[in-house]
Amino acid sequence: MYALAFPGARLLIARDTGPNLRDTTQKTFFDWFPDGVAGHWEKSTNTFWLSTGPDTAPGEILFRGLDDESDIQRVLSLDLGGAFLDEPQGGIALRGERGVVHEPGINRKLFLALLARCGRQTGYPKMLWMGGNPPAPEHWIAKEFEYDPGASGCDPPKNPRRDRHLYLGDQGTNRQNLPPRYYEDSERDFGVDTPMARRFLRGLWIPFAALKPFHASWVRYAGQDGEPECPERQHLVIRLGVDPASSTKDTAAWTGLVVAGQSRQPDMTHGRIFVLEAVKGHWTPRQQAERIVKLVERWGVRTVAIEDVAYQRSLGDILDMVARESGVVVHVELVRPDADKLRRANAWSGLVEGAQVLFGAGQQALIQAMLAVPEDPSEWDLVDAGGICIRGFQKLGPAQSILPGHDPSTTERARGYAVRSYREEAAPPPLPRPRLSTQNPSTPKRAIGYAVRRQHGERGATTVRR
Repeated sequence: MYALAFPGARLLIARDTGPNLRDTTQKTFFDWFPDGVAGHWEKSTNTFWLSTGPDTAPGEILFRGLDDESDIQRVLSLDLGGAFLDEPQGGIALRGERGVVHEPGINRKLFLALLARCGRQTGYPKMLWMGGNPPAPEHWIAKEFEYDPGASGCDPPKNPRRDRHLYLGDQGTNRQNLPPRYYEDSERDFGVDTPMARRFLRGLWIPFAALKPFHASWVRYAGQDGEPECPERQHLVIRLGVDPASSTKDTAAWTGLVVAGQSRQPDMTHGRIFVLEAVKGHWTPRQQAERIVKLVERWGVRTVAIEDVAYQRSLGDILDMVARESGVVVHVELVRPDADKLRRANAWSGLVEGAQVLFGAGQQALIQAMLAVPEDPSEWDLVDAGGICIRGFQKLGPAQSILPGHDPSTTERARGYAVRSYREEAAPPPLPRPRLSTQNPSTPKRAIGYAVRRQHGERGATTVRR
């Protein structure tokens, strides 16, 4: 709208990192404004020339990935009309400078530097937009707009500053841009009142990093308090999640291994996930691969899930070699990494809260790790391994059963669809097969039946070639 209202405007679109800019912001932008249709894309300069009309100058849109305040020098020389910051609140972190909890994203100093460059293009009004999920109340965005979310976590903004305008959207605002039942399906995954649901589904400004992803009251054990027993191994789809560390020192990070199986039985266990084993230790890469192979053999693991980053990817190569030496077939699945540990944990905490994940009596190491985060950073390894494992299972609907008196088929209906020769009523007699005359009675009848027949003569006589 700015480019159409002010042809020839120079605008900046920024995201906190280059990969995020390329994988999300630019992808959506080019879905809306295709290259060659809505304008012209110059990949070498990361600039899109947006068409504004046949007789008007195109809008110059610059794309930049700005990680931190050290990137200020990349924008100090720009003379912009306006700028747009996509997801400036960023992800979620646990620790900041001097132990202060903060959330990353576009740095405030970088935001101020960009704001100073807007309006520098002669003849164009100064404007800057930001759009994203709600951050914590302590985030600089809340302070910039002097916003107090109040006890509800989402009180209406008062907008006391004339040049700052904060607008809060809700589910109705965005449903037209999302697939059907997006919020309902997400609530089933996140849980009803988990931190993930409160922030990303209800739009509450809450101190996400200070909240615990797991609570002791959520933990349910298989075979206890009315919960079903874990099915036999042949009725489970079993995965192994790996969060490897690259050191054998006791002071270093642990390697976490978590094995879980999802029931495919058409009973009350259908779709539920059972944690079968969880271990952690300080091992070399080969020792890690050997332990993984033993777990694969012990549980019949179908898939080994490892994060798709440099060291973890190399572990997959070592695992493949050790598996071949042991005569074991291992399918390795590389999982796209998520740098947000707390978000990773909250992505499956709703399954624990909803009793979709059940634990065995011997899984206290994993449970203690779940209850210790985020306060104890040393406990993240098993939690990450559990998330890598559990988040990879398919979403299964409830098991279906036929109510009495509502059979979808009857014997008569099934008989009507049967092949004619197999129906219970009498089938018509088969047509008689013609007998072929032959001068040699010793020729086998079967050979005569397979003989090639040839028509010849004026009367169409038939001869049999033996």
